[in-house]
Amino acid sequence: MRHTRSLRSDVANLWRANRHALLVGAFGTIGLRLVTEWVGLVSQFGVNFPHEVARRPSLLSQVWGHWDAGYYLSVAQYGYAGRTVGHGQAANAIAFAPLYPWGIHLVHAIGPFNWLASAELLSALALFVSITALYRLASLDGGNIVGGASTIMVLAFPTAFFLLAPYPESLALAFVTLALVAARSGYWLLAGLMAAGATLTKYYLVILAIALCFEVLEQQRPRTQSAEIGVWKRYVVPYVKLVGPTAGGMGAWMIYQQVHLGDPFAFAKAQSAQWHRHLGAPWTLAYRAASDLVHWRFLDTSTASVTELFDAVTVVLLVGMAIYLFLKLRRSYGVLLGLGCCVFTFETYLLGVTREVLVLAPLFIGLGIWASKRHWLERVFLVLFIPCSYFLIQRFVTGAFAG
Repeated sequence: MRHTRSLRSDVANLWRANRHALLVGAFGTIGLRLVTEWVGLVSQFGVNFPHEVARRPSLLSQVWGHWDAGYYLSVAQYGYAGRTVGHGQAANAIAFAPLYPWGIHLVHAIGPFNWLASAELLSALALFVSITALYRLASLDGGNIVGGASTIMVLAFPTAFFLLAPYPESLALAFVTLALVAARSGYWLLAGLMAAGATLTKYYLVILAIALCFEVLEQQRPRTQSAEIGVWKRYVVPYVKLVGPTAGGMGAWMIYQQVHLGDPFAFAKAQSAQWHRHLGAPWTLAYRAASDLVHWRFLDTSTASVTELFDAVTVVLLVGMAIYLFLKLRRSYGVLLGLGCCVFTFETYLLGVTREVLVLAPLFIGLGIWASKRHWLERVFLVLFIPCSYFLIQRFVTGAFAG
């Protein structure tokens, strides 16, 4: 009886301490689902979509099952292809990190859902965690007002619908945000484990472990330096806890690729072979993007054309926010966004940047700070974001935009 009372008391205290964040997470997830579902169905089936859904309820999830979703569902069902491609397996699927399809497999195993619905349920649960953690993290930097503004920024962002589609964005965002929350509280090992989870959800998020090391510097900077051995160990151990899990996780995954595919870097080669992603100098990318924009080639009707404009604007926003956060808020935030910008620009062409930045939580904290200080700026963001979101959803569900 005493144990039960203690448990109830702990739950009640936890609810009181986090109820605002939990409510924001729940209502944010449900609201985004309702709005994006309506836009997606109208875009694909027109005003007659209620009749289509009544005849085929599965359309509620199928409307999002496009593009890369097929790769994740294939891996969840049949695993990665080896040296030969088996039944149901997708060639070059190793380009996609394993944690999200493994999560789909787990949800499908424990619930009465088909594969596509399992993927979307996993994304919804991850988004709830993401929004809750983002609210808490942003509140540390500016109170509940900044927390609320930051969640509005991520939910209104033009590509936010990917957070509920069968894509890994919401799971990656959850790991990134939880890693930052844990690091802010000094739980270095937990932060390191979350960083490892982020890396195994999206490979390039290995940069998170590097950025978290700057959080150690941020927290240790006010303390008096000492040459004592004990103090030296106190400085070194956090770095090991932060970097160790990511290094171990990626090392194990590379060993798997060596055994399964005969190449520890198969994921990078698959991205190059299938999606033509090659390492390039940033000035080469800048020249190509500027040429496309100056000559109005982004108005072409091809799938990737108009998204180049969105990606170019996103890169500029990312650079500006990285500098602002590094100088004005927290160095770890600025480093994370700066490294992300390097990942996106050290390539031969822009690809999916407007979607990929969804996982970089500090970007939305910075936008939330700007919006909370200048209410007119918040309105400007919303006026720009919402029509762009409608436009991109319409292109995504009709096969004109891959993200």
